[in-house]
Amino acid sequence: MQLSANFALREFIRTSTGLHNQPDTEAIENLQWLCRTVLQPLREHLGIPVRITSGFRSPEVNAKIGGAKTSAHMRGLAADVKVGAPEPWDAPRFLRVIWELELPIDQAIGYAPSRGGHVHLGIAKRGAPLRGEYLFAPAQGGYLPWMPSNGSMR
Repeated sequence: MQLSANFALREFIRTSTGLHNQPDTEAIENLQWLCRTVLQPLREHLGIPVRITSGFRSPEVNAKIGGAKTSAHMRGLAADVKVGAPEPWDAPRFLRVIWELELPIDQAIGYAPSRGGHVHLGIAKRGAPLRGEYLFAPAQGGYLPWMPSNGSMR
């Protein structure tokens, strides 16, 4: 099932856990909204693939990988992504592009390479207010507020 021009459902439900990971209708609609409002515009702006490293997670998959108990991934409202090949972009560079595009982000978290090097992109349900929260997760745990003024943290 295609969620948008460049994103298919299969990219969002891949898991190495061997556990059931099929979204319900509401989660699929949320994934379509995520693709339409954030991922597809980002892909079109960059002109290069945006790789999904973690998309939808069933509660079982989320628990197995140690995800947050209230993870937006379980509702189809978030995806962890990487861009760039052969070397992925660093998180602050990627966060800056997302910020400059003014995408409707509820939460964006850029992770240091030692923590996966991906960027978590979360949206709010349609009609819900956006937090517009940008964070950076450095190598030594925790989360720091991020903004583009210095390219890394507030």
